Amino acid sequence: MSKIKFTTPKGDLRWVTINGRGKEDLQGNMTYTADVVVPLDAAQDTIAELDALWNEHKPKGAKAAKSMGYKHIADDYVVFTLKTKTVFPSGDPKKIFVYNAKAQQIAFPEGKKIGNGSVGRLSGMASVYDAGAASRGVTLYLDAIQLTKFVEYVGASADFKEDDDGEFDGLDDQMFVAEDLV
Repeated sequence: MSKIKFTTPKGDLRWVTINGRGKEDLQGNMTYTADVVVPLDAAQDTIAELDALWNEHKPKGAKAAKSMGYKHIADDYVVFTLKTKTVFPSGDPKKIFVYNAKAQQIAFPEGKKIGNGSVGRLSGMASVYDAGAASRGVTLYLDAIQLTKFVEYVGASADFKEDDDGEFDGLDDQMFVAEDLV
């Protein structure tokens, strides 16, 4: 079988999008996505499992994979990126299940977003893909998230201070302030 179920080790969750419209990928598909950053020593078993899947099921004649679903960052960390389309081929909406630290499924509140700084594991399927000689590898599909620490994403804010020059050049004829937009 060229796919396996798997769960990442616990790590720092980043760029989690699991509700709403999702996020558009490079092909224009709406997707749910999440990254987990894990210390390299804790990731070794998962890396070995994904490498074994590729080595056992890689397309005939394939050498190196374009992507394995994980990437080494810094010297001592690995990031696993899982994603899935927001709808099934039938058009039915897909739901990413959320579990707490005790492995109990929870009703994740509508409108809440998982922010960077959250900690947990990602779960899903790993599958070998072959889209021709230039695009072969392993894709990690997202099915569920286990949160062991939740930090809510509340958006970014600008913390600008007034510039001492008090000047603005370049858009003189288009000047406005946000209050003018209301």
